[in-house]
Amino acid sequence: MIEPPDTVSDGAMLSSALKAVRRLRNLTAAETAARMHMTLRTYERFESGETRLNVDYVHRFARATDSDANGILLAVVLGAPGFAVHCADNQLATVLTTGLHNLVRKLGPDVEFLTARDVVETTGAMFDALVSQAGEARQIKAAIAANQADLDAARPRPGR
Repeated sequence: MIEPPDTVSDGAMLSSALKAVRRLRNLTAAETAARMHMTLRTYERFESGETRLNVDYVHRFARATDSDANGILLAVVLGAPGFAVHCADNQLATVLTTGLHNLVRKLGPDVEFLTARDVVETTGAMFDALVSQAGEARQIKAAIAANQADLDAARPRPGR
């Protein structure tokens, strides 16, 4: 049974995200520890959430697993460990973080002049557009799969 997010610790959330990404990459704990240049026991404590959140370890883990460090960190914040897996290849959280970094760099202290309403409306429109694009991509992927199945069914079978 999955516990409600308010009763799950950050360590448990991080642990779930790390294990999911490591499994996505088909790596063992020992392989991941070696790639991170740490002992297996240190890695096991990190992955199990026994230790305090270590941002350096998260970045080392992301490099070792070719995943999104910001996606892992946001998975904890969002209470959604699967988010780390879904961002592993497209680097969504890093892309969003980079966009925010560029905004802050361009505006500097003028960030204070952005109203919450403007930010909510602008980002809401952006996220709505992304939802639409993801839906279209899902439909295209399904159509390709269906067409491939039709081609496979029509293909003559080798005789023997």
